[in-house]
Amino acid sequence: MPSTFLKLLSPLVRVMPEVKAPDREVSFKEKAIWTLVVLVIFLIMSHMPLYGVDPSSGTDYLWAMRVILASTRGTLMELGIGPIVTAGLVMQLLSGSKIINVDFGDPEDRALFTGGQKVLALFMTAFQAMAYIMGNAYGALEPNEQVIVFIQLFSSGVIVILMDELIQKGWGLGSGVSLFIMTNVAGQVVFNMFNVTEFATVIGEAPEGYPQDYTNLPKGIIAAVITNIMRIAGIGGDAFPAVDISWLVFRNGFNPSLFTLGVTFLIFGVVIWLESVRVEIPLQYAKYRGMKARYPIKLMYTSNIPVILAQALYANVLFFGQII
Repeated sequence: MPSTFLKLLSPLVRVMPEVKAPDREVSFKEKAIWTLVVLVIFLIMSHMPLYGVDPSSGTDYLWAMRVILASTRGTLMELGIGPIVTAGLVMQLLSGSKIINVDFGDPEDRALFTGGQKVLALFMTAFQAMAYIMGNAYGALEPNEQVIVFIQLFSSGVIVILMDELIQKGWGLGSGVSLFIMTNVAGQVVFNMFNVTEFATVIGEAPEGYPQDYTNLPKGIIAAVITNIMRIAGIGGDAFPAVDISWLVFRNGFNPSLFTLGVTFLIFGVVIWLESVRVEIPLQYAKYRGMKARYPIKLMYTSNIPVILAQALYANVLFFGQII
């Protein structure tokens, strides 16, 4: 029987927008197409700036957590997956501690729990959007500007929730949350490799013996290496001389370098290896005359969930602090 808490959420669950679960077997090709559609929408939202705000003003409270939360500063994906993860965390804690009783074997209970999680995600989207505005994340905004920014953040949050539900209901591949994080991380890696934005050294930090105050090399490390090789070979008619390879190994500030690129691929390799490691637990069946078997469990059984939950929890504490 559904708990009182879930019964109270029931009227809201009924009026919530919902993605219907497929009533047939969805082919791999169709799942791949829907997954691609979701990724394209996510990428568009990640690059579409918020109307009426200046991202360079105010304070970026989430700068250290944007990779984990699949968030992009000053865009429709400002809040990222934070509301979804927070709602899931709260509901799981409530059910795990038996504060609310949920029978996951009962379809009605399971549907109410999932719907309640979506309702809570909407509340968290509104809460975080208000905290961002009240915390002057974009500087001091006029009342009409605050309303416009809130509508944009809330609407984009609803779209993210529905896209996550689309993947979770079986129309796509994998998990919506993991898919958004993967897309965000992959996009940043590719951007830091091939970004052709001109990069200039700070005056006084040019390589020793380098006559210019500015290197004028691209910010992306692969693009910078290619441009430097072209300068050495005299291709392209670049007026700037080539730099020593040591300058590309360690670049100043947070700019990508050959060292950081190597560390990135090293971490990729370690994570892939850890994901493939299995721990075999010996089992013995008394019912079958002591027959022995081994049950394999992934070493990284919890995957990235603890990191995501910790970052989401910290982000909400930060948001709450901005309101009070």
